[in-house]
Amino acid sequence: MKKLLLFLIFPISLCAQISGKVVNADNKPLPLTNIWVLDGSDGTTTDSLGMFQIPTALATDTLVFNNSGYHIFKEEASKTTNVQLQAYEIPQPALLVLPEKSFHHTIGNAHFENMYFTPGNVPYMYGRFFENNAEIKTVQYIDKVIVYTKSAVPAATIKIRFLRMNEYGCPTNDLLIQPIIAEIKRGNKKNLIQVLKYNIKIPKNGIFVAVEWLLTTNNQFRPANFAKAGQLFEDFRYQPDVMNNKVEKTASFRYMYGEWFPNDQFQSRNPNAPKEIVDPAIGLILSN
Repeated sequence: MKKLLLFLIFPISLCAQISGKVVNADNKPLPLTNIWVLDGSDGTTTDSLGMFQIPTALATDTLVFNNSGYHIFKEEASKTTNVQLQAYEIPQPALLVLPEKSFHHTIGNAHFENMYFTPGNVPYMYGRFFENNAEIKTVQYIDKVIVYTKSAVPAATIKIRFLRMNEYGCPTNDLLIQPIIAEIKRGNKKNLIQVLKYNIKIPKNGIFVAVEWLLTTNNQFRPANFAKAGQLFEDFRYQPDVMNNKVEKTASFRYMYGEWFPNDQFQSRNPNAPKEIVDPAIGLILSN
């Protein structure tokens, strides 16, 4: 009887709700910090007070904390009651003084296409690389970010991230500390996100522009069930969907399991499936 009682209690304690608070070095809360369960099963976003909870996380799971301008932090879920993220230094751009006549140039060829990527119940990041080449020599500042989306909720929000490229050609540190939050309306939309005031100049070796999903109440779409550790949980799927465009060669990465992965790694392995390579429908309007 004692053995049976222990067996019944163990699964409940194993999946005890994980909750905590995320702060900076000054112990100020860090809202809109995305948190992943390392196995990819679930995740969440901190609220305005830096608080979070993940009902499905195991005490032994590893959680990954990621926020603009802060070092990525990984820790066992049982030890995340109070999490302090450490900021890294981001060189502040020189004040941008616009010339009397401004020039604009659009890159990325983002457009409407009936292909979409959805984050499910985890806070994905989906980023596209833009090369700094002769075509944009005279227009080095980002005026607007173009993102094509489809949303089933009336007022979704996403975070836009600008990331440097590391020595291996992958996304790395942010170019901005402050988050850029964009509102996405219901339906199929071409979103123009104004960012000129941030003085973002494209680095010599190029820039990654990423969409980061936020697991906030306004982004909740519909509940869905999934299993973990022998238990069935109900969780929400989140909006918006980001459109994909077919390309000859991908220049994109996805952030999952606490790492960045080339997008072509996720193309279908089915030999009978169409060999379609896609990038997120993200573009840039540049200015001088």
